[in-house]
Amino acid sequence: MFDILDKAVEVGRDLGATYVELRGETGFVEYIQMDDLRVNALTQRIERGVAIRVLMDGAWGFVSTGNMDALDQAVRDAFMMARAAAKTRSDQIRLAETKPHEDTIDIKVKRDPRQVPIEEKIKYMQDITKVVQGFDRRMVAVTVKVRTASGTKYVVTSEGTRIQSRDLLVWVYPWVTAKEGARLSAARYEDASTHEGWEYMERVATPEAIGLAAAKRAKLQLEGVQAKAGSFPCILGPRVIGVLAHEALGHLSEADLTTNSAFNGKLNQVVASEGVYMTDDGTIPGGLGTAKYDDEGTSSTRVAIIKDSVLTELMTNREYAAKTGLRPTGNARAESYLYPPIIRMRNTFFERGDAEPDEMFEGIDFGYYCADFRGGQAQTNASFQVGLQEVYEIVNGKLGRPVTDLSISGIATDSLMKIEMISKKEFPFELGRCGKGQEAFVASGGPDIRFAGGGITFGGKT
Repeated sequence: MFDILDKAVEVGRDLGATYVELRGETGFVEYIQMDDLRVNALTQRIERGVAIRVLMDGAWGFVSTGNMDALDQAVRDAFMMARAAAKTRSDQIRLAETKPHEDTIDIKVKRDPRQVPIEEKIKYMQDITKVVQGFDRRMVAVTVKVRTASGTKYVVTSEGTRIQSRDLLVWVYPWVTAKEGARLSAARYEDASTHEGWEYMERVATPEAIGLAAAKRAKLQLEGVQAKAGSFPCILGPRVIGVLAHEALGHLSEADLTTNSAFNGKLNQVVASEGVYMTDDGTIPGGLGTAKYDDEGTSSTRVAIIKDSVLTELMTNREYAAKTGLRPTGNARAESYLYPPIIRMRNTFFERGDAEPDEMFEGIDFGYYCADFRGGQAQTNASFQVGLQEVYEIVNGKLGRPVTDLSISGIATDSLMKIEMISKKEFPFELGRCGKGQEAFVASGGPDIRFAGGGITFGGKT
């Protein structure tokens, strides 16, 4: 593959391009969906293709192709696209300087998902379904989705970067519906790894662990009391505070979105309560969003987005690093060779504080502990709304009854100022996907964080 990509890069150089980048991919991708023990979707495909980006006259040209015998022409097409686009631009795109890398990164797996028999994967999904069904007779519908991928990625640039890396994914997602009388509830769970093979499903994301996680949440929703509407003191647990870090704040910190977001012009200003730290880190060993290099070949780094209440850094790619004068942070990611790389989060989280776990509940006469979410969305003005699937009342400083049909909303930049306490306890990451025109696998999280009344608005029964 390197020989083919090297020759195509030379074509771009000979044309006089400012910069040429080719990303090649070869691999296996599989998707299975099971509804109530019946397989309703099963697809496998072999992917082989190249993404070509050419910078010329201050504009990008992008072409993706699966025809490996026509790369020279694809580079010429990208070159001509860039020249045509440049005539419409008043400002020229520049790239921040980075060190070229030559490297090979391998991931040693015990069980390559490509080599696992399809019968074994189907049995894994059947076992999850049976765990859910056996948990409670009121579990009336179970959908299980599994995706796996195994392949190799290549990045070659006109600056001398030549990187080969392993592309790996195992992912599972059950959706459970429960019913009692006329009352319905639903819950989901998600787990994945980009650094282990099928052994991750045998060691961590076992049928018992995944099935019980989803079933317990559906049961809680079915049996929970109605929520009260209004604003109350609350504690957001690791999985919910991770959504706030990612959806409501992380996207504001992606440099290509910051200009039109609530963080515009706020660099080096106080944006949160004292002692709040928020980070995006592409270097955490085994992290779902971790990679040694991004899809431009830039080394992954740790980005201190908020440091002791101050907005300190933004996530960048090379283009926006040059545009903003900030450093390249290694946040350029592409879903596949069909897309150009854009600025994406990796592992985004709030750092631990200094509060003891027992302190977090002290003094709350009535409030909520929010443990898990079903889905969420946010806008660049920092407004957010998150549907919850595991919530408990806090009464007189103690955890109380489970709550159903509850959602939270607010303005994240205002909520940050209402943070009262941050737990020192270690936390798990929520593992999932982010959509920003293309999909990326990401992790998010944080310790338990307590908000004063007025920081979060609860939607429920008045």
